[in-house]
Amino acid sequence: MSQTLIRSAATALMVFTAATVSAQSWPTRPVRMIVPYTAGGATDLLARAVGERLGTAIGQSIVIDNRPGANTIIGYQLQAAAAPDGYTLIMGGFNALVMNPLLYKSLPYNVDRDLAHIGLVGISPLVVVAHPSLPARNLKELVAYAQANPGKLNFASSGNGNITHIAGELFMSMAGIQMQHIAYKGGSASMSDQLTGVIQLKFDTPITALPFIRDGKLRALAITSRKRMSSLPDVPTAVEQGYKDYEAATWFSIATRKATPQAVIEKLSGELARIVQLPEMRTRFGAVAIEMATGSPTELGQLVKQDTQRWAAVIRKSGVALDP
Repeated sequence: MSQTLIRSAATALMVFTAATVSAQSWPTRPVRMIVPYTAGGATDLLARAVGERLGTAIGQSIVIDNRPGANTIIGYQLQAAAAPDGYTLIMGGFNALVMNPLLYKSLPYNVDRDLAHIGLVGISPLVVVAHPSLPARNLKELVAYAQANPGKLNFASSGNGNITHIAGELFMSMAGIQMQHIAYKGGSASMSDQLTGVIQLKFDTPITALPFIRDGKLRALAITSRKRMSSLPDVPTAVEQGYKDYEAATWFSIATRKATPQAVIEKLSGELARIVQLPEMRTRFGAVAIEMATGSPTELGQLVKQDTQRWAAVIRKSGVALDP
């Protein structure tokens, strides 16, 4: 064997051994979890609940780092630049992994090249909520108002290309109406404007909207899943109201940097799968229509591909396009 081959084999063995030792000793310091939204929204609340229990499981603190903006792009760009050592995680999901690659011509991160899936966390439908000043109690009345008042209706989202944006675009396309879209940096960021009536409508996550629906500060017009929510049993779905093909939901997941040692990924994935099945987690988030869900890294990768195919067709039909 030549000296070159011997040196190459020795180097490969050293790298493998170092990665194995690193994985066995991980973690030796706190782990950062990036949340690409403002505090108080669905993703942030999930991250804090999961992070607290995950930190206990691995014996180190999980430090939440909110980095909102550009529809999760800022946060995922940070994740893509992180070291592949398992000390930087990101709680995001559907919007970053499915919507952004479909809607932006270029991104500072690549799902396949830069990210390693840890696992699925939960799934949530949306609820169409209106300020009480809007004279609409269901989708039929909403459409009638929009048709009678062209250019006067607006809706908020958690960011351009976010599911809360695309759900509104899809509804406009199916209902044949126009609304002005106003993008914010997260689910909680638009709430003050909606509560004062500056924003009339939003296709929101239930975890954000439910407290205000229950207090009568917002009015629920429809649920975007095919079945009603147990927490809002009197609110019909869009399907029930005549939009038989209308369905929109979002899901949440955790990822880390590509090339992170497999043993670290497996440890995180195993602990996450255990945490999301805890009765306390299922009860807490089930009350706000988030169904805690398990999914291995491989299964999550398949979900990304399936949803990408589905929503690519929806986006082509609706004509939505964004500039980077």
